Amino acid sequence: MEQRDLGRTGLRVSVLGYGAGAVGGLMVRGDSAAQTRAVARALDAGITYFDTAPGYGDGRSEENLGRALRELDAWGRAVVGTKVRLRAEEFADPIPAIRRSCEASLRRMGHDSVDLIQLHNRIRPAGAGDADEALPLDSALGAVAEGLQRLVRDGLAAHVGFTGLGDAAATAAVARDGRFATVQAYYNVLNPSAGATGAAGDGQDFAGLLDTAAAQGLGVIVIRSLAAGALAPASERHTNASDPGGPLAGGPGYTQDRARAQALLPLVRELGLENALELSLRFAQANAGVSTVIVGYSDLEQLEDALRWTARGPLAADAVARIVALARSDG
Repeated sequence: MEQRDLGRTGLRVSVLGYGAGAVGGLMVRGDSAAQTRAVARALDAGITYFDTAPGYGDGRSEENLGRALRELDAWGRAVVGTKVRLRAEEFADPIPAIRRSCEASLRRMGHDSVDLIQLHNRIRPAGAGDADEALPLDSALGAVAEGLQRLVRDGLAAHVGFTGLGDAAATAAVARDGRFATVQAYYNVLNPSAGATGAAGDGQDFAGLLDTAAAQGLGVIVIRSLAAGALAPASERHTNASDPGGPLAGGPGYTQDRARAQALLPLVRELGLENALELSLRFAQANAGVSTVIVGYSDLEQLEDALRWTARGPLAADAVARIVALARSDG
């Protein structure tokens, strides 16, 4: 398994990450023995980055991931990232709320510190109207950044990151701030605009966030690499998988993404790939600015699929260019 630098953190992470979220659902709704087997297989295959959050199954993801790592005596082999999502009523006094969230996460995981703590709110311009607990930029770069840095100073977290959702200019400003070491970037074959400005399909233009991150030395953690499963050949979702919910980025939802994925099938066949899931995973891994690509798993079989596709290496540059061109024309 290829290992890449996680920006300037000094950490090395696998190009394929282990997503313990609710969309895949294994670490939220799966059998505990199956969870441990999957984590063991991931570690044996060289996966070193594990992603979780308090909101994934109301804490069950953190509990189950922490338990599996303890059972396997594997905390020393894993780089673990979790998150803090502030409620709107906490915006006025975020520092104690950030501390409470991190301490609760550590209790659930049964560990005294975490490698990465990430701000998980969308970012909006200062003074703009509120929506879905979007955090104003001045708050993100003010007391919120200070609260996160205190976690590092107090030894509860090694590094601080953020999720690059919300207003594109505001998220770019956070990336340039200098106090954040990583960014979670929305990036897949249906909307590759984080890596190619303007190639957003019908979705939000993330305006080359990967280039901004690279210029600042940030580690990039790709999210929604498989469009919440919309790229899967079958429409039936696994029993462990959750409803994908509304779109993380402005624009098409899950149903529309499934329809848009059909346009990629000729390229999938031409390249001799198994399906559009393989196409999108290897597409994201082809960007040199990407540190790790998170995939959320419903079962061990899906993990084996992702390991097999990753072993084939990133897509060639000409295939990447064709995908970007398709996204530009789709808009």
